[in-house]
Amino acid sequence: MQSSKQLYDNLLQQITAYESQEAKEIVFWLMEFYLGLRKIDILSDKSFEKAIDWATIIERLNTHEPIQYILGETEFYGRRFLVNDSVLIPRPETEELVKYIVDKQKNQLPVTNNQLSILDIGTGSGCIAISLAKELPNFKVTAYDISEKALETAKTNAELNKADVTFEKVDILSSQLSNIHYPLSIIVSNPPYVTKQEIDRMQKNVLDFEPHLALFVEDSEPLIFYEAIANFAFNNLTDNGLVAVEINEALGEETAEVFRRKGFSEVEIIKDIHQKDRFVSAVLHKKDGE
Repeated sequence: MQSSKQLYDNLLQQITAYESQEAKEIVFWLMEFYLGLRKIDILSDKSFEKAIDWATIIERLNTHEPIQYILGETEFYGRRFLVNDSVLIPRPETEELVKYIVDKQKNQLPVTNNQLSILDIGTGSGCIAISLAKELPNFKVTAYDISEKALETAKTNAELNKADVTFEKVDILSSQLSNIHYPLSIIVSNPPYVTKQEIDRMQKNVLDFEPHLALFVEDSEPLIFYEAIANFAFNNLTDNGLVAVEINEALGEETAEVFRRKGFSEVEIIKDIHQKDRFVSAVLHKKDGE
């Protein structure tokens, strides 16, 4: 039998890549994941017997590899999602985007099921699409991504969470003007929005491990994905359809202007829990005959 408190202290001492408080949370997370020991178990020095290759885990942590990739999973909107280096690690801010859409729909009564549909553009792990499919079961949910590996992960996560989502390999930059087979009620996206000039300010655990395809845009075209989404949404949203996107906090007004210029109404810049410009939402009111 081994002492959980002693193991906690040993692991904490070996983690050198993180500040003290973050290192403590990581150790609690590791011990719960691998040993099933909760924080209260560790504080009360509950004993255990299971042997784990801690040296390899600590070595990976000290190269700044995110703990979510080491564990192979994370939590998003109260559900378990598998993650790997082909998908971004879901952020708490993105949970706010899901909550915003869910809250928007709560008091809206559906007419018929086939008139309600959601498209998630650039789905990655599938966390947005799957969460919305679970929270809004009367909506048909489709998700696009350009990455085959990301789509494989998203499909696995849909099965894991028993969510009915249709996944398609689509490059929104080349499909922005096309029309799909049915009108969309909601389009949501957390597209790439980090400019190359911001690289020097990024943390190593993001820059060295998370997929650049899902992170970066060229400095010369920082809003390229929002322009494509606005074009696509204009062609495919139903009347009073909603588009909601996560944004670069430094480009809130510029992103909102993309949707205003395209003809959207009720364009809002929404702050996240840290009071940073984090989302833009807009509504499409179609004119007669469109």
